[in-house]
Amino acid sequence: MRRREFIGVLGGGVAAWPLAARAQPPQRARVGWFTVAPHPYIDGFRRGMREFGWVEGENLLIEYHYADGHPERLPELAATLARGASDIIVISGSDALAAARASIRSIPLVGIASNMGFGASLARSEGNLTGIALLFDELASKWPELLVEVLPHAQRLGMIFDASPSDAMQFEAASTTAAKLGKTLLALRIENVDLIGGALEHARSEKLDGLIFASSPVFTANAAHIVELLQATGLPATHEGRVLVERGGLMSYGPNLNEIYRRAASYVDRILKGAKLAELPIERPTRFELVINMKTAKVLGIEVPPTLLARADEVIE
Repeated sequence: MRRREFIGVLGGGVAAWPLAARAQPPQRARVGWFTVAPHPYIDGFRRGMREFGWVEGENLLIEYHYADGHPERLPELAATLARGASDIIVISGSDALAAARASIRSIPLVGIASNMGFGASLARSEGNLTGIALLFDELASKWPELLVEVLPHAQRLGMIFDASPSDAMQFEAASTTAAKLGKTLLALRIENVDLIGGALEHARSEKLDGLIFASSPVFTANAAHIVELLQATGLPATHEGRVLVERGGLMSYGPNLNEIYRRAASYVDRILKGAKLAELPIERPTRFELVINMKTAKVLGIEVPPTLLARADEVIE
């Protein structure tokens, strides 16, 4: 059941955009797409681009640059992008963003990442970068609370996170909350996609009561495989977004990433039509959605509190 579906960002909606930014697009555009692993939110971006008149295969060429789940490959890919002919580059994930900022100076960058690297001030863009800060570094403090709410007797939790600085910050935020709740949070850090299975086996051997997956394109790119592994371990888990819950994960809390990536298309459209990056402030979500899979809860023998169900934006029956 869908109770509400809305995502807001600072900076206003389409109706507030300058008329000049909604003019007819140039004849053709080349967009670089850069992230650690292919994930489904590219569909939201394509949808947004179509709404502005950019159709892949007609007047839009998207060149995909993936590190196949291995963050250590990102700097080399970023250097290749810097020498390329992209009109603009869209970057997904904090590790890809860090690699791009280190190498790409002259091509406009639109980032969608947990930490955009500007500290507390998101009012204006800096250099050749703008985009959307997802705030997972702050949001991570809520994940242990939600997990404990459905598992009130849980004592030992684990958090799987990748090697990015943002994920390390997410672990610290979640760990602080877990400690306040009187729970133990075990760090399960992975260097690349190949180590997800090992991390879950470690979680099972440690007899953990539940898991938290940090925000990472590596996890959304491998949603089906992760859910399959979780089902084998019998461990309940919470995630950054609905993709894993739709595949069979227990629950998620975070911004609607499909809409966020659709929103990112507005940045690309405006830049391609001549907008200056300084005119495009860094945005951030103002609404977050809680999604719960009741089918999975029943399989795991979990009774989700009615108070939590009442707060959910969507419950998958």
